[in-house]
Amino acid sequence: MIRGFYNGVAGIKTQSFGIDVWANNISNINNVGFKASLPEFKSIFYQSMVSAGNNPTTDQVGLGATKQTTALDMRMGSFKNTENKFDMAIHGDGFFGVRDRHGDVYYTRAGNFDVDADGNLVDPMGKFVQGTMANLKTATPSKNALKQYDSTKDINKAFSIDEKEVLELENENAQTNIKLPHFLYQQAKATKNVDIKGNLDATRKFENVKVDLKQDSYKHEIKADEKTISISGNINNSPSVNKYKKGDSIIIKIKDGDKLSELSTQVNEDGSWELKDYKLDYMDLKKVEVSAQLLTNQEVANVQKMSTDIFNDDGTKSLLSLRYTKQIPQQNDKTVWDIEATITDEQNNIVETKKGMLTFGPKGTLVETTLTEIGGVNINFAQQEPQNDKNNTNNNANDDKDKQQGIYKGLTTFHSKAVTDIKKDGFIEGLLKSYEVVNNGTIMANFNNGQMFPIAKVALYHFQNDQGLAKMGDNIYTKTSNSGEPFFYKSKNGATILGTNIASNTLEISNVDLGQALTEMIVMQKAYDASSKSITTSDQMIQTAIQMKR
Repeated sequence: MIRGFYNGVAGIKTQSFGIDVWANNISNINNVGFKASLPEFKSIFYQSMVSAGNNPTTDQVGLGATKQTTALDMRMGSFKNTENKFDMAIHGDGFFGVRDRHGDVYYTRAGNFDVDADGNLVDPMGKFVQGTMANLKTATPSKNALKQYDSTKDINKAFSIDEKEVLELENENAQTNIKLPHFLYQQAKATKNVDIKGNLDATRKFENVKVDLKQDSYKHEIKADEKTISISGNINNSPSVNKYKKGDSIIIKIKDGDKLSELSTQVNEDGSWELKDYKLDYMDLKKVEVSAQLLTNQEVANVQKMSTDIFNDDGTKSLLSLRYTKQIPQQNDKTVWDIEATITDEQNNIVETKKGMLTFGPKGTLVETTLTEIGGVNINFAQQEPQNDKNNTNNNANDDKDKQQGIYKGLTTFHSKAVTDIKKDGFIEGLLKSYEVVNNGTIMANFNNGQMFPIAKVALYHFQNDQGLAKMGDNIYTKTSNSGEPFFYKSKNGATILGTNIASNTLEISNVDLGQALTEMIVMQKAYDASSKSITTSDQMIQTAIQMKR
């Protein structure tokens, strides 16, 4: 009976602990990044009444229960969208790292971050978010950039980003405070390379045209006594004609003194033609002029144009124009296009012009070009022949697959719609427009010249035993000997990876399930009541025993 008193007291204490834990969960139900605690209990110990002897079971009485631990419910909470671009939510495992002003690093799932007056990315308590920073260089903005910078603040220092830098997380102990300057300036970069892809429409075009016949492809004869002129020739002797048919018209112009006559005749099947005994008004042979044209439906040159802006060292823009003219007639099984490249400045003055040829193979792929550069700008038409080499050791599996399937990524000429895809490097000077967080944790700096460069990458820490982390309040945890040291995930190649995605403009809310919490509270309350009953029952039994003695 005495043990019943102590078991009841232990039960009350134990259930009180459970109620405290679930009440704490409920009170934090709207807390960003909060993880619920789960109360866990254990038996205190047992008392053996007699030795086991030959009995198949032991004769033991339990001496109550007590709290064992509070486990962490690390299930991911729901997400909610926000208007703050620096609000982040981890879609999976991991913790953000934040450093206090004493240098101690803590860990949190609450990604409600913002930028302070000094440009530091901080949590609501002013702790600095940890990550890897890009190499910022001191820059001197141009006068034009300073005019564009609409701010009442004085610019004490400006920074620029190395656009070639590949931003990757370093080791766990090398993470620093993320600092996002209010003023970033990107100097102009001249265009050095232009990559041109697409298709030149190889469809043959025919039009009714007048083709001037070569003077030596025809002759005329004047009969002075009859005052007549006869003209004859052959189309095949005029190289400017690439196609004709029987019945095509020959337009003949005869200038006889001040009189201009326009006559016509037809082409014979063999290409010959003739105009006989045309009556002349004058007989001054020196003044008789004859010219001839073929009126026919003939293939005409297919002309296509492309253009793109390019950037100069001084930050100004020029226009690179490309004019493609298909040669006619084509020789053998190849297709040749003449190309003319022209660079004009902002005042539309021609800076430079170059000409060349593009030769395409029977399959429509580019095999040769004689124009590769103009004005210091390399022009790359990305010619590429199909490669079915099974021993190809190219690391890019996609490129291998494209080559094996005969997929051409360069300029082609097929009987299909003309398509243009021009990519270039270089840009005009730019000022910081905004910051943006992408799903791999990289913070991108967007400039008003359309360029985007990484400036920082948020670190995500992992632990061998998340349950060993100690809660410190303010939605942060600290590592313990039970949790182990924080570490980063690594790819099979040894590169540091996040192992999950980070959502921007998003917060992870508490993972407390209110329905479960209230149910557990009811269970704890009933267990508390039952434990109190064991105390009152034991008391009544003791009183009965005392009265029996009396």
